[in-house]
Amino acid sequence: MRARPRWRPRRWGHWTLRSRLVLVVGALAALALVVADAAGLLLIRGYLRDRIDEQLTGMSRPFAGAQRAALPPPGGAVTRNRQLRLGADQVVYVYTATGTLASDRSSTAEAGRPPVAPLTTVLAHASTGRPYTVAAADDSADWRLLAAATPGTGGAVVIGSSLVEVEQTGERLLLIDAGVTLLVLALLGAGAAFVVRLGLRPLTAMERLATAISAGNLSGRVADTDPHTEPGRLGGALNLMLARLEDEVSARTASERRLRQFVADASHELRTPLTSIRGFAELYRRGGAPPGPQLDESMSRIEGEAGRMGVLVEDLLLLARLDLQRPPALRPVDLLEIAADTIRDAHARVPDRPVRLATLDDDSETFVPPMVLGDEHGLRQVATNLVANALQHTAAGARVTVRVGRVAGHRPAPGSVHAGTVRTGVPLAVLEVSDDGPGVPAEHAPRVFERLYRADSSRTRGRGGGSGLGLSIVAAIAHGHGGWVELDPPSGRGATFRVLLPSSGADVR
Repeated sequence: MRARPRWRPRRWGHWTLRSRLVLVVGALAALALVVADAAGLLLIRGYLRDRIDEQLTGMSRPFAGAQRAALPPPGGAVTRNRQLRLGADQVVYVYTATGTLASDRSSTAEAGRPPVAPLTTVLAHASTGRPYTVAAADDSADWRLLAAATPGTGGAVVIGSSLVEVEQTGERLLLIDAGVTLLVLALLGAGAAFVVRLGLRPLTAMERLATAISAGNLSGRVADTDPHTEPGRLGGALNLMLARLEDEVSARTASERRLRQFVADASHELRTPLTSIRGFAELYRRGGAPPGPQLDESMSRIEGEAGRMGVLVEDLLLLARLDLQRPPALRPVDLLEIAADTIRDAHARVPDRPVRLATLDDDSETFVPPMVLGDEHGLRQVATNLVANALQHTAAGARVTVRVGRVAGHRPAPGSVHAGTVRTGVPLAVLEVSDDGPGVPAEHAPRVFERLYRADSSRTRGRGGGSGLGLSIVAAIAHGHGGWVELDPPSGRGATFRVLLPSSGADVR
């Protein structure tokens, strides 16, 4: 048969906190009670012994005065006479000068009396004048004796009283103390266990919460967060950590979802021109496009699709670089100059479209060109993308206005959509592009800054369309410069995009 393993007590470190607290409290309480009981018992025994010593001293005074008449007759068997009355468990030994015992009077049995000591020993004790303790002849209760010399006779007298009542009282008190101590320890242990269990209840709740978290549930919170208690403060810190963890997990999940959508959209956007290019190449390979106008048109379409694909790839690479959040090369940049150059470029591309430049407050006399610390190339791309977006999604006769200026402070309007780092209470440089086209429908406005998102159902796309990344690039560049881009609440009377950046001299970190 297989031997059964021997039971081994658990190590102290493996005990639960509740068990250790209750055990420590019980041990300290037991130690305190034992010390108190021992001290009380010693005090009671000392007090009773002092009372016996006082009684013996009072009984010895007649003998110290050599009042022989007070001595009991030798050989008497009675326990008292009219000069000396003996109490319970008392004895009197009278010694002659020769050391013989002249009288031994006692109120107890002979077997339980104290032994008769030699006269020299008695006289030695008598010289101290203090009571002393001796054992009984039959190993019963000890005796308390007081020896006194009898002047003029050369003898001595020994008066004794048994300590049986002192010992019995001590034993009874010891039993009472033991019972009371056990009762107090039991009540204290139960009370300590209850209080500790009550105090550790939040920790138990945290343990269950941690188990739920390990199963993937991040919505749970600790209910008891009283800042005046240690478990409450721990619960508050745990709730704060869980809130941040839940936010991080939610943000990561949303980021992964956007990334998957982005990859799917990018794949779709790249597949479309690739399919066209492959189709025209297949047509040429089969001889369906002989030299002439048809072949020239096919080559032109291939070139256009390749260019569209190249723009998309360049925009994707730019967004990838912006996602690295590398700090831009900062230098003073004039937004008015950038806006003017962007309008000139737009007139060169679409000379028939009305694009104009204006100041933000329409007061050209007091206008001061807004300056920012930033990357000039990136800021030019911001202006170019916003103007191109307005031209692409509006009709041929729609007017596009580019405004620049400065504001002391700005908060996004209720209902507006913004992306980037919103900064309030600091001077801001503003680049605003508005149009009087159909505007952005309310159902599409919250997603205009998402990558590869287009509201094609309500805003007209030009031939070839955009990559769907222009506004995402604007938001990323604005965020990299410590600012943000916002779209005014949809009103049905055109769209207004506004880029706000810390003005030159403000902290852009």
